[in-house]
Amino acid sequence: MHILAAFDKCKDSLSAREICALGQKVASAKPFNHDVHSIPLTDGGEGFTELLTHAKKGTYHSILANDSLGEEKEVKVGIVPSGKLDLSLREFTDLPSQGNWAVVEMSSIAGLSDLPQEKRNPWLTSTIGVGQLLAGVSSLGVSAIILGIGGSSTNDMGLGALSALGVNFFDRDGKLISFPVPECWSRIAKISAEKLITLPPIRIACDVSNQLLGEHGATFQFGPQKGLSANRKEKMESNMELMSERLSQIFQKPLNFRNQEGTGAAGGIAYGLSLAFETQFVPGFSLVSKWFNLENEIKKTDLILTGEGRFDQTSLYGKGPYEIIRLASKYQKKVVLLAGSVEKKAVDKCMREFANVEIVAFGSSQLSLEQNLTKAPELFEIKLKSQLSYYQ
Repeated sequence: MHILAAFDKCKDSLSAREICALGQKVASAKPFNHDVHSIPLTDGGEGFTELLTHAKKGTYHSILANDSLGEEKEVKVGIVPSGKLDLSLREFTDLPSQGNWAVVEMSSIAGLSDLPQEKRNPWLTSTIGVGQLLAGVSSLGVSAIILGIGGSSTNDMGLGALSALGVNFFDRDGKLISFPVPECWSRIAKISAEKLITLPPIRIACDVSNQLLGEHGATFQFGPQKGLSANRKEKMESNMELMSERLSQIFQKPLNFRNQEGTGAAGGIAYGLSLAFETQFVPGFSLVSKWFNLENEIKKTDLILTGEGRFDQTSLYGKGPYEIIRLASKYQKKVVLLAGSVEKKAVDKCMREFANVEIVAFGSSQLSLEQNLTKAPELFEIKLKSQLSYYQ
């Protein structure tokens, strides 16, 4: 039997590559002896640069940048010759067919998972490092940039990134504000884009369709998970509304641009970058699918193994494992989804929509979350062996 293992990460326990490798090891060993091919999934967050660059045998370049709290760290970006990319991928992204593409991962420098709970505060976190990475790859002479923006710790609408790319923010005394986090927006008296640098075309990989403002916007939808307290959500939203008006005037863009789908992704960085540079949104899963020629792999497989850390309602809105199920149903392929934990409503909805899927949790209800995370490889292996026993 030919099996495809296409897993997303299990946060805080197994990376996408690790869980795919584990699935491949189990399914190809005795007593199963299946032919297994693995394709790790990414939503634009952790692992985005590594997975995409490794798949096309690209190279890595290290850049010094400041993380979301201002601490300097070394970050790897990927460099992939466009000649190694399929024509369908180049057409999908509408990017140059010559030169090198840079692969940049926002979470590598402004990732939520890098901050302990007590340091998560979107009033004080900045995207400045993302701008530094973009400037760094631009100086390498790349012809295009693929930017994955999943897993961010920020809600600064990209002001930090813009400040690293030549936009200057001044207070009433004419002093430069070099770290323009939301906490200090009220001090910004002047904004100048005269020193804005030039960047190659950017494609922002993201599966979030939320607009910048409103009940389902950056602040209300994603702020709490980044440490935003309930009693300050309205204030953050008000500040973002006012700052978006100022930025639209500076860059002479229609104010209703902030209502476009995707502008609320990653704390609004997609909005800020799109005001200043040539950008386009590309669906994250579609990009990964074409990058790995995933549909063709699904066509020629007999069984698909997929999964993630938790399968819940959010999984049904464009996340990799759910999209795998949708794509597999097109070719009547059987899917076994293994997640650390599952939400009954999400499972029921998925089972009603698709007849080709089985969804199981490999985590143990007898263990604490911490114990489940520690024992994830062992628990996954036990559950996978149990499931595969039905396909011998």
